[in-house]
Amino acid sequence: MIILSIDTSQSASVALVDTDTGSVIAAEQADDQRRHVEFIGPALARILAEDAQPELVVVGIGPGPFTGLRVGIAAGIAVGQARGIPVKGLLSQTAIAEEFVRTTANESGHPVLIASDARRKEVYFSVFDSADATLSAGPFVAKPAEVASVLADAGFQFDAIDEKYGRGFLLYPDVLGASSSESITDPRAEYLAFAAARELAAGRELREPIPEYLREPDAKATPVRESSLK
Repeated sequence: MIILSIDTSQSASVALVDTDTGSVIAAEQADDQRRHVEFIGPALARILAEDAQPELVVVGIGPGPFTGLRVGIAAGIAVGQARGIPVKGLLSQTAIAEEFVRTTANESGHPVLIASDARRKEVYFSVFDSADATLSAGPFVAKPAEVASVLADAGFQFDAIDEKYGRGFLLYPDVLGASSSESITDPRAEYLAFAAARELAAGRELREPIPEYLREPDAKATPVRESSLK
């Protein structure tokens, strides 16, 4: 299957992947975490100029900051509607877990902790199974100092998890410890596509393209003031 995948939960990423052959037809990753709008349009135009035509669009649904996350989801829905192909969602951190499974020697069944930047001096975090990148717990959002207690409530001992990946460990190494690999930092769209193919092959349904925010957006609607004029 040819999958067009998009993620803007951290830095923006777009890829076109042939999941039958395991080949990445084209992929682009932004360096700037905050210029999602400027990146996504031109990147999509270049990716979709390839001869291979996508049969499915998969978007990362977060968790992630409100504004950036909805850029990728909206772009994916627009492509799907324009081309008449389905659009599905997948938790963004699954892409990091998939990259770990595909690129790192690991022992089956060990938990992998993924932590991403949630702004406000918080992190989004989840636990995945190292055997097949399936979600074991989460996603959660909390201050770095609260991660261990949240994991304990979910049945995981923070100090017993050796594999740790994501931007959160680069931002808060003094609290969370060092990342197991600084090269596996943000979700990459090509691994989101491979993760989606793994889910489908296992007979599991992908989610709808609905964002997983975990908290309210920073921007609030301006309250409507009653007029004093009668």
